[in-house]
Amino acid sequence: MASATAETDRLTRITDDLLLLAKGDEDKLSLKLKRADIAALLTKSAEQARSRAEAVGVTCQVSAVPGLMAVVDAGRIRQAVDNLVDNALRFAPQGSQVVISAEVVGPSLVIEVCDAGPGFPPEFLPHAFERFRRPDQGRARSAGGAGLGLAIVQAIAFAHGGQTVARNRAEGGAAVRLEVPRRPQSLT
Repeated sequence: MASATAETDRLTRITDDLLLLAKGDEDKLSLKLKRADIAALLTKSAEQARSRAEAVGVTCQVSAVPGLMAVVDAGRIRQAVDNLVDNALRFAPQGSQVVISAEVVGPSLVIEVCDAGPGFPPEFLPHAFERFRRPDQGRARSAGGAGLGLAIVQAIAFAHGGQTVARNRAEGGAAVRLEVPRRPQSLT
């Protein structure tokens, strides 16, 4: 019974993820834009990930100016950040840190999640945000998800009028950026 419940939950999550992506494809991903405290949002993501991080010997650090505000759909941005933190925790080595940061760059809010893991395989980077793509196709789905997380991050960024960037850091590890307008033109 427990196994069937877990499988049903997994299939429900995949269905919800695919529905989100389909809405994004049709420019129908609805956003509830409001002024949001970005540092507080990132702190909630780090707190939610704490038990998973501790289980693998990793810490999550938030680097954002307290009171950093932006007009965004906080729930969707949180979903994107949670996906990025989840990915980072899969690859961060024991004793390392996942850093969740936010800053304003020109008119954009830039949120970045970095880890100290092996980074992305170079051949994966051009395809990082494609659906059902995973950096290591040989991994079991139980260890690597369905390959929808980064596609969802990109759909959320696009719905906000933004973009995403995946890269390998010079000092090692991966970094994924979510860049969105800090104040959408329709709300200024």
